[in-house]
Amino acid sequence: MALGKAKSRQIAMSMVSIFLLHCVHHQVPTTVTRDPAALDADNKVQRYAFEQCTSESRLYLEDQILRMPEVYYRSHQNEWTQRIPMSCFQFAQKNYGGAFAQCADEDAKPTTNARRPCMTEIYVTLAYNAYHDVMDCFSLDPKDYFLQIMIESGFHINAINRTGFDAGMAQFTANGIKKVLENNQVQRVRNHLFSSSRPSCSRISSIMGDFDIESHAVKNRCAMIATPQNPYRSMFFYFLHRMSDQIVLSDMLSEISDLNGVMSERLKKHLTYLAYNRGLTGTKRILKGYIESRRVVGHQIVPEDFDLEKNLSAIKKILRMDSDKRDQLRSAKRIKNLSFAEYAVIHGATYVSDMAAANQMVRRYLGDQCGGL
Repeated sequence: MALGKAKSRQIAMSMVSIFLLHCVHHQVPTTVTRDPAALDADNKVQRYAFEQCTSESRLYLEDQILRMPEVYYRSHQNEWTQRIPMSCFQFAQKNYGGAFAQCADEDAKPTTNARRPCMTEIYVTLAYNAYHDVMDCFSLDPKDYFLQIMIESGFHINAINRTGFDAGMAQFTANGIKKVLENNQVQRVRNHLFSSSRPSCSRISSIMGDFDIESHAVKNRCAMIATPQNPYRSMFFYFLHRMSDQIVLSDMLSEISDLNGVMSERLKKHLTYLAYNRGLTGTKRILKGYIESRRVVGHQIVPEDFDLEKNLSAIKKILRMDSDKRDQLRSAKRIKNLSFAEYAVIHGATYVSDMAAANQMVRRYLGDQCGGL
C-alpha cells in the first residue's frame, strides 16, 4: 500500500511538471500593446499613494531591495496579459495583522520582532511584480489567487508565523517546502523557464537562486523571506504546491461516489484553498466526515452544500457566543441542515471561514476588481 501511494504521488508530481511546462511553452505574444487612453483611465479609477516613512525601524527592507536589479521593482504593468489593481495589494498589506521577520540573508535565522515594513513604492511594486510575473509566466488569472495570499501574508515579503514559522509571502511550512522539492520538479521547471521568451519567466528564473533542501528547517526559514531570492522564490514555490494539490485533489474527488456531479471547477478551487492550509490528508478527512454526516440524516449532497458562505455567519456567531457549543455540535450525530463550511468550522478548520470573511471585506471596499471566491 505504501509503495502504491508513493508511486501515485510520483506520477502526480510528474504531471505537475508537465502541466507547468505546457503553460510556459505555449506562449502568447510577449509584448502586450495597451491603449494609453485605457491605461490612463485605469489610473484615474485606481489611484493609490505609497507610504512615506521616516523611522528606520520600518525602512529596514529598503536597502536590500535597492541592491536588487532595478527590473524587479519598476513597473511592468503593460507586459502582462491580466492584472489586478495595485490598490488591491495595498489594501491587503494595510489589513494584515500578523508578525514580521528580519533576515540578513537567506542563510540567516529569522528574527520575529520586526515592525510592519514601510509600504513604499519599491516595496509594494516588488511584491506586485513577483505575483503577476508568476501569473503571467504560467498563464494564470491573478484574480483566482488574490484572496489566499491576502489571508496568508497580506502580500508582505517578510510575514512570519511566530508559532509554526510559516514564512514569506506564501507562508511556507517545512512540509510544504519538502513537498515542492520532491522529484526535482523545481529545477526541472526552472530550467525550462530559461528557454521561455516571456520576460516574466526570465525574471523568475534569474532571481530565485539555488535552493538547499535543508532550508526547510526553522533555523533556515529565511530562505523563503530574504531578498533578492524572494518574493519570487516564495511565489514560484506556492504555485508548484498549488498545482500539485489541484491534480491530486481532482483524482481524489473522482473516487468519492457521493460527490459525482457535485464538484464544479469553482468548488474544486475552494477545496484546493483548504488543502493548502490543512494538507491533502486533512482535507480528505474533513470531506469524508462531512459525507458521513450527510448519510446519517439521509441527505443527498448537492453543489449548494459546498457554498463557503452558506450559513457561515450564523455558525460563527453561535461558536463565538458559547464556546461549549463546539463540543456539542462536534459530538452531535444528526444535524440535518449543515453545509460543508459549517462542518469544517465546527471541526476546527476555520480557514474556509477566513476565506469567506476576506471575500466579503474585499468586495465591500473594492468591489470585484481584486478577485473573489
